[in-house]
Amino acid sequence: MKKREKSFVHGAFILIFFGILSKILGAIYRIPLTGIITPEGMGLYQMVFPVYSLMLTISSSGLPSSISKLIAEANAKNQYKQAEKIMKVSFVLLFCFSVLCSLVLVFGCRGFALVQGNKSATICYFGLAPAVVFVGFLAGFRGYFQGLEKMLPSAISGFVEQLFKLCFGLLLARILLPKGVEYAVLGAMLGISISELFAFVFMLVYYVVFRRKRKKGQVQDFTILSTKETSKQILHTSIFVTLGGLIVPLGMMIDSTLVINILKRTSFSTKEATTLFGLESGTVGSIVNMPVILSLALATAVLPCVSSKRASGDLEGAKKSASKALLLSFLIALPASFGCFALAEPIMKILYGRSLSAVEIETASQILEIASASIFFLAMVQVSAGILQGISKPSVPAISLSVGLAVKTLLNIVLISQESINIFGTEIANAVCYLTAFLINLFVIEKSGFIQISPRVFASLCASFLVLFAKPIFSVMIGLNLNYYLAFLVCVIAVVLAYFALVFLLYRKELKKL
Repeated sequence: MKKREKSFVHGAFILIFFGILSKILGAIYRIPLTGIITPEGMGLYQMVFPVYSLMLTISSSGLPSSISKLIAEANAKNQYKQAEKIMKVSFVLLFCFSVLCSLVLVFGCRGFALVQGNKSATICYFGLAPAVVFVGFLAGFRGYFQGLEKMLPSAISGFVEQLFKLCFGLLLARILLPKGVEYAVLGAMLGISISELFAFVFMLVYYVVFRRKRKKGQVQDFTILSTKETSKQILHTSIFVTLGGLIVPLGMMIDSTLVINILKRTSFSTKEATTLFGLESGTVGSIVNMPVILSLALATAVLPCVSSKRASGDLEGAKKSASKALLLSFLIALPASFGCFALAEPIMKILYGRSLSAVEIETASQILEIASASIFFLAMVQVSAGILQGISKPSVPAISLSVGLAVKTLLNIVLISQESINIFGTEIANAVCYLTAFLINLFVIEKSGFIQISPRVFASLCASFLVLFAKPIFSVMIGLNLNYYLAFLVCVIAVVLAYFALVFLLYRKELKKL
């Protein structure tokens, strides 16, 4: 039976749609959470999160991409039984790794907190330990469905996570607040574990229903590898993805250790240093990650698409998909980066005007202006890494991010130590880190012949500069005594429409094929 070929862009749009909904819920969650636990609590929150992210990376980050790639290739060859074998073996591996990493959080929490410079974070780690196991199982389901190029289950499960985190995280944080800030943060962490449990239950039910309804009678190759061979295949494919995935949380963990300790050695107290770190990594970091969800969706969708086309011998199709993914990421991430730079202060006031003081709003706005560069470079790193994994070069993203992390760590030590730069040095280092990694990835992809860079990219760059006019337009509207929120909304809509009108004129033929 001839299958209708689907563009990976359709799958990416599903992820983007639910990703935006999830980020909206995430923003709704972060704003009152900041008010409940205060910026100091957000500092504790962001101290614990890098270690948690590191454990998630070790336990399950590489396996979803590996599962997705291997299942996509197996299905392209009609090896449906082998695809199911990959799924089963992956779950055993995920369970073992997840339980081990959960135990590391439980027994290593005090040591982590002492190294990071604030022992109050110790108790917060307990709230996240169960989440590591649930995320591991979620990773297996997501990799399975993404390999089949079915993005809807992953997208909905992400939305379920955010919904229950919003409900239980805020509730438990408020209930435990009278015991102290660290207990309020513990409540927020427990809310995350509960949300991952509900997301896991959703995916389990979806998988059971899907398996029962899946069409039978497909002509298939019954070649099935042994459990040992399948395990080797999965681990070999995932090891470099895991190493690459380790770089970002490892960088965050280094930040959580370096930043507070370096700031304390200059002119800041422990509370002031923790508050600044909370503003940079929590408040501003959550805004930076909002537009990046778009590129992450493209990276997730393009990997199985490129893998399956290569496996079936369609190299030209794989090349077109890779080029399309990079182009779309460029067209979305660059204006988002310029927009956050131009409207940094209004964004912070609208989102955190009731949670932060005027001084904290001003500091966070200045941090966001610098951090806006990271939005573009991080987005391009994610999509280029997805392409490299799809063309069986998973070691390159690991190497490029390792080089970027080394540069970032050196810059952090030098810049944060300067009292006049302090916390702003972290974001400068982040931008340079992602720029370095992206240039290395792009060089390898171009050398492999898997992208076509159109000269119109430079015209798109010029079009993106339109977004910078958002700042003067907003100022004029405020000068006309227009409502602050309405002025911001009108300004954003006007600039976005103008930008995408130009983009449509430049790429109307390509966009019609999406």
